[in-house]
Amino acid sequence: MTSLSIPLASLILLSVNLWAQQKPNILLIMADDLGAENLACYGNTVYSTPNLDRMAAEGARFENAFSTPVCTSTRAMILTSLYPNRSGFLERLDSPLDPEKTNRLPLHLKTFGQVFQEAGYKTAIAGKWHLGDFQTHPDQPNSHGFEEHCLWVQYWDGKRPSRYYGPHIIENGHYTAHPEEVFGPDYYSDFLIDFMERNQDGPFLAYFPMNLIHGPLIVPPKYKAFAESKYPDDLGKNERKAGHMTTYMDAIVGKMLDKLKELGLDENTLVIFTGDNGTGGNLTSRLGDLHLRGGKRTMNEAGTRVPFIARWLGKIPPGTRNPFFTLMDVMPTIASIADIPITHEIDGQNLAHNFLDKSGKDREQFFMAFEGGVYFVRDHRFRLHEDGRLYDVSVSTNKTRYNMNPLDPKLHPESRHELQKHLNTYMEIHQTDTSYSIVPFGTNGDNFKNAQDQKK
Repeated sequence: MTSLSIPLASLILLSVNLWAQQKPNILLIMADDLGAENLACYGNTVYSTPNLDRMAAEGARFENAFSTPVCTSTRAMILTSLYPNRSGFLERLDSPLDPEKTNRLPLHLKTFGQVFQEAGYKTAIAGKWHLGDFQTHPDQPNSHGFEEHCLWVQYWDGKRPSRYYGPHIIENGHYTAHPEEVFGPDYYSDFLIDFMERNQDGPFLAYFPMNLIHGPLIVPPKYKAFAESKYPDDLGKNERKAGHMTTYMDAIVGKMLDKLKELGLDENTLVIFTGDNGTGGNLTSRLGDLHLRGGKRTMNEAGTRVPFIARWLGKIPPGTRNPFFTLMDVMPTIASIADIPITHEIDGQNLAHNFLDKSGKDREQFFMAFEGGVYFVRDHRFRLHEDGRLYDVSVSTNKTRYNMNPLDPKLHPESRHELQKHLNTYMEIHQTDTSYSIVPFGTNGDNFKNAQDQKK
């Protein structure tokens, strides 16, 4: 090697290191069956969530974040930035899996894992996949952009292993039936912590779709000693268990935030926390004197409103955000923050300006679909359902938000007519193979508006 080549090699190495340091890491955490009303920072007056409260105080807490009302649809939506009827995942996967149905996320659907991997990020996923069968499709999730994975095996040989104690896990292609002393949520979080440690020179994307707090309701390992304490005397048994699971989930989030700080990465890591759908209907949450039944699998506020907190120390100004945010918007938003262009077709909208509390084009409306032909379209004033029910959603309190009655069908005819036109366009899009041939769409969140304009 010549004397000139040595400094050149050093400069190349320095430039690579500087690029890695400048690109933000991404830690995306999504809880299971956790409506917004379960967190203290969203008004819950019974459950303890100090780490998420701290994260909300240090970042942006979105008041109007929405998902689909069921697990599989949301998991496809957040990964692909496509509406669920666009991706073909309107229903949850069967139990056990139906061999006659598609039991995987289609390979032609591009995920945020692939987007970040192609941009040079190290990528990993741990927790719950719920988008396909590992036994018949072992290439998941590597083929969707995740270099490393550690995921609960939901079905194997026609059986459903435990979700929590003694889970069966596929870890980087290797299937293991773990003993009872292994608690799944701890195992998955430790896997991602190890991933972050090994890739601390960055940049990395770590995706943690949790199992908590989905049923069966259990008592986490460190809570058995005081499982009947800290709650009001009239709190039900199920709610007590859910409370312990929620607090344990919060502690796992805290453990990961602490690790980022220990590694010196907390100021160069965008951390997002959200949920996949509303709380299970067997649980009642308390927000002061409001006792709210969980809304999972229902197309209302309790079924589709989820927590959404984004923290990036020194970059995201702390405070509440009121504009709409759907989980479909995650991909274009985090890609924009990482300065990664989106060149393929999506339905999500880049809302990075909402994170940064700057001016920009907010989401004005969104659509939602659920199995059985159930749909709605929502803007800032109204929510219109496929059966003609119209709700006034210009709410100011939790009581009004979660206790809406449909309006008189004779009221607001102009708004009803305009929303119905948009909803009709959306309802025509039902395509399980996702060939993108029904309605043209782009990368700016205006897909359905553009389609409607073309019909005029």
